[in-house]
Amino acid sequence: MIKYFFIAISGYHFIFYSIFSQALPIKINSVTISGNESISKKELMPLLRQRPSNFSFTFKGTSFNGRLLKMDSFTLKNYFISKGFLLVDVRESYEIKDNAADIHFKIDEGKQFFVSKVHISGNKNISDDKIQSILSLYERAPFNSILLNESVTELQRKLEYFSKLFSTIEIEPIISDSVEVVIKINEGPDVYINKTFIKGIDIIDSAQVFRELLYRSGNYYDPETIEKSKRRLRETGIYSMVNLVPTKVSDSDSLVNMVISLNKYKQREWLSVGGYEPIEFYEGLDPLPAIGGFIEWRNRSIFKTSSNFSTKFLIGFPWETNFNLPRLRYDIGFDTNWILGIRWPTKISSFYETLINYDQETIDQVERYGLEMSQSIMIDERSYLQNVTVWENFSDNNIDYNSLTINDSLDITQNTSSVKNLQQRSLSFRFHLDKKNDPLFPKKGYLFDIYFKSTGYFLGGERDYRKLDFSFNTYSSITKKSVIAIRVKLGRLWSWEQSDIDYSYEKFYLGGSSNMRGWEILKYKTKNDLGDTPVGGIFRFLTNIEFRIQLNESLGINIFYDGGILSDNYENFIKSKLGWNTGIGLTFSTPLGPVRLDYAVPFIEDDINIRNGKINFGVQYLF
Repeated sequence: MIKYFFIAISGYHFIFYSIFSQALPIKINSVTISGNESISKKELMPLLRQRPSNFSFTFKGTSFNGRLLKMDSFTLKNYFISKGFLLVDVRESYEIKDNAADIHFKIDEGKQFFVSKVHISGNKNISDDKIQSILSLYERAPFNSILLNESVTELQRKLEYFSKLFSTIEIEPIISDSVEVVIKINEGPDVYINKTFIKGIDIIDSAQVFRELLYRSGNYYDPETIEKSKRRLRETGIYSMVNLVPTKVSDSDSLVNMVISLNKYKQREWLSVGGYEPIEFYEGLDPLPAIGGFIEWRNRSIFKTSSNFSTKFLIGFPWETNFNLPRLRYDIGFDTNWILGIRWPTKISSFYETLINYDQETIDQVERYGLEMSQSIMIDERSYLQNVTVWENFSDNNIDYNSLTINDSLDITQNTSSVKNLQQRSLSFRFHLDKKNDPLFPKKGYLFDIYFKSTGYFLGGERDYRKLDFSFNTYSSITKKSVIAIRVKLGRLWSWEQSDIDYSYEKFYLGGSSNMRGWEILKYKTKNDLGDTPVGGIFRFLTNIEFRIQLNESLGINIFYDGGILSDNYENFIKSKLGWNTGIGLTFSTPLGPVRLDYAVPFIEDDINIRNGKINFGVQYLF
């Protein structure tokens, strides 16, 4: 017994010693860099993993690690080489005192080499100037051997668009007082597609795959066609992974076989997503930031076809209405990519939802239900053409007695439920062209969107009006860490009856975190001095200008300006003065996009009253 007692005590002593005898992590006290005459320390410090902690939101500092110190030395050396200092030498050292490390990098830059001449031969499909641009090789510029090696792969990808899949590129730098670069290109023969093989699915499913392919046996190899075929396979919603890989046919320099690797989603599954994100509350308004989520049951392959069936329930609590009266929606939908042998992605769904109606003296809910059919054609990953046909009914318990006829009043007297019903039928078209370089953090490019909706007319229903909405966004990089973003929106309604209740907010409204951030949601124009009831317009102009500065990887700052005009007739629209607000905001980068905290102050010309600023909290950039 005593023997086992001593064994247990020894074991506990060993564990205690192992835990508490470990040395505390060594802090990094300072980093000094000497010998860097051409490149400042401010430019070099962000490259280092080993650096002191700072007091920003990112806390980039780490504890001292000798292996990381070696890697930092190697990183600095490569950076100097990329600037043309081919003979640079970097030596690292450190001193530890009182559990803190002082790090020092000593740099011997050596001579900086510049490109004196570029010789290119063998190229037939891409010009010399284009090749130099791809390889970033310019005369009298520093010779960047590191980027040059990386850019060769990009040049080979460009040649693939000319069916040159097996090109070879030799680069020989001749170094003397400067660098003379000799580039020899062998484009190789045109490459054709031989056969296609499918891996990862049953043979009986292969017909569904082959009909999505845009190439045939004997076609030239075209990366753009291959990429579109991959996108079409992903659009079926059946496959979680899609890869198309060319493999060289043995004993041939001009033939490849295409190998398609596929992994399927589960055919039947429950899906659920929740969080704080933009949710579309009304057809006529931009999405609003809200706490919400959905739960969905989906069958991805009905009767072993590529047709999908789903039933989905969504709930959302809008941030800007103090989370009162949530938006609820329930859908039962069926979608397919093929109709009668024609590829025309189509979704048909029935829906029921509740909408928040702010166009009353009190905030109420409106029920909306009906059928919807949407059809779309994808142009690229984020651009599309779409048409939507909707048959819908609205009902609410509120009645505008001022607009009732005598017969209406008699009906209400006889009907104690006093429920108004409205039937509406519409057809809409949208052209959406998204050429931003990044969907979440755009730095360059543009977005063009035009939307047209016709209600009533030959479709029937109780309302008859037309709506046109145009939007254009542009993004330009000012520096590596700053972007100027501009959005312009123009809209107009025709044949709208002013006495109609605007259930879906088809009129144009301004105010809130999605457009004019200095005003409460929808309340840029209101019916009374108290500002309780929002008023929409038949004509709308909106512009947003943002100067976005990224301070570090996680934190950014925005300086913005929002301006807008709402009016019910053209003459007033032309003569109206621009209402505007200006403000400043912070953005916090997350894997799902930026989170925004904006503060805006509204101004109106000829109004000397001091107006209170407004804080907006949103997710993703405003545009």
